[in-house]
Amino acid sequence: MIQAEKSRGSGVIFALVAIALILAIGFFYLTKEREDKESRVITEAAESADSAARVIENAAQDAASSLRRQN
Repeated sequence: MIQAEKSRGSGVIFALVAIALILAIGFFYLTKEREDKESRVITEAAESADSAARVIENAAQDAASSLRRQN
């Protein structure tokens, strides 16, 4: 009797540990995927702002060159 109860108890503990491990792996996988998406969006926004700044820089240089040629 005592041996059978020990066996059942260790099986339940093993099952609980396995479930906790599966849940932890799933949580970290989902969290990592969300962080990757957010990082990608932030990077794309920064690249867009950088591109806009370069366009403005080029326009300012063209305007300055044009003014120099007129004088």
